Formats: sequence, structure tokens, C-alpha cells
Amino acid sequence: MDVINNAKFTNITMIEHMERAPLQYGLDMTGFFGPIILLMLNIWQLCGNGIYSTISLVVFFINMCINKILKVWIREPRPSGGQSMITSEDYGGIEQYGMPSAHSQSAFCSVTFLYLVKHSMISLIGGLSIASLTLYQRWKYRRHSIEQLGVGAIVGILVAYISYTLTTNIITGQ
Repeated sequence: MDVINNAKFTNITMIEHMERAPLQYGLDMTGFFGPIILLMLNIWQLCGNGIYSTISLVVFFINMCINKILKVWIREPRPSGGQSMITSEDYGGIEQYGMPSAHSQSAFCSVTFLYLVKHSMISLIGGLSIASLTLYQRWKYRRHSIEQLGVGAIVGILVAYISYTLTTNIITGQ
């Protein structure tokens, strides 16, 4: 049973949700925190890869700035009826806009950057698994439309590719 689509969902607390469906709740939380999990995995996986570990962190923050600029420029609202995963979620100001999804953009930026540096299929599959949970969680809780998630993923991939290419060109002197 999909607890979030249950009409009674608004009447239960997250603790009750966790007690009723602990696996589902754990997967939802993994999706919600997916961008941070992927950032930490990138830093860990890229230790010993020269400047790429530091660049991964810098790219994460540049990517967030790009997301805020795009949200203000596009001004597409989030879907109505969204549910919060945690009580501190705030969707005022710039965050009232959902295009593109920052969660999706961050997750796919991290996955792409790590793959371009390491060329590891295991890291790619693991990263895409977490990124997929992030997409599903944002859609399931009605925080983003499919289009907002798709555009976020595309922008994140592009930011990672451009960042990786520029960094590699600087390192190699090209």
C-alpha cells in the first residue's frame, strides 16, 4: 500500500509512517537525502584523485547556484498538494518554484562527475540507484513533476560534464 497516496496520510505522523512501513520510510529518507549521500560518496571515492575531490565539492555548490538562478528565471511552481518528509522543509521564496528540481540536479551531477573521473560501473550503478530513489521520492511526495525532475537531471549531467571537461583541460594544459 502506498502510504503517501492514502487519504489518511495527512493524519499520521512521520513516526507512525516509519513504524507502519519501515523499509518504505528508509527508502524515502534515502531518496530525500540522496544528494548529500552522493556528495559524501564522491568525496570519499575521489580522495587520492588529485584535485577532483575538491572540484567535486566546488561543483556541488556551483550547481546549487545554477539551480537557484534557473528557478528564478523559469518560475514554474511546484505541484499542488506536496507532502513534507521532514518538518524543516521550507518552500518559501525561491523554493516555491520547482523547475528544475534541485534534488534531481544535484544527484545526477554527482553521479555523472564521479563516473567521468573513475569510470567505475559499480559506482555508476550504485549512484544511479540512489539518484533513482531521489527522483521517486520527490515525485511520490508531490514536490516535483516528472518534467521538473527530468530537466533537473539533464542540467546536473551538463554541469558535471562541463566541470569535468574544464578541470581535465586545465590539469592537462589543453
